[in-house]
Amino acid sequence: MTEVRQQLRNQTLTDLTAESIATVGGRIFPDGTAIGDLGALLQIVEAWRDVHVPTYGAPIPGTGDTAVHQFELPNTIETVYAPATGEVASVQMITVQNAGAGTIVLDLFLTDADGTNIDVLDDLNIGAGQVVNLMTSASIGFPQFFADESLTIRGRVVTGTPGDCYAKVNYILTCRA
Repeated sequence: MTEVRQQLRNQTLTDLTAESIATVGGRIFPDGTAIGDLGALLQIVEAWRDVHVPTYGAPIPGTGDTAVHQFELPNTIETVYAPATGEVASVQMITVQNAGAGTIVLDLFLTDADGTNIDVLDDLNIGAGQVVNLMTSASIGFPQFFADESLTIRGRVVTGTPGDCYAKVNYILTCRA
């Protein structure tokens, strides 16, 4: 048994993390005496990928879904969509809807791991009963992007009735730990 396999021997592939592979693999010197450990590490990484990232960044079949968020509080930043820990989602489309009778003004952000809000959309006016597709609207349009636990979609209703405003995020996972 190689030293790498010995260090990881009590972990199942489900419990094995990329961090533990990096820790163990980072101790290997790339010289001739480490050929056995390097080969074992490659086999372990391939097995880990087969369990945790079976499509190597391509969409994972059967993981497409829609997250729906109804805003609750006025002028308060709320999480619209945040992938679970270890997930990476390809965001395919975002729509916002005003189900009420008055106009709503909405801001959307991408929020990074440090809590910094990056403005995606400022002061979008959504008329009564209007649905706006943010990915294809000629005046707004932005491309598909990836989100993960450290880059989430958040927003706030600046004016109008928050409970009348819905945001829908269509996504498909590309990684699920």
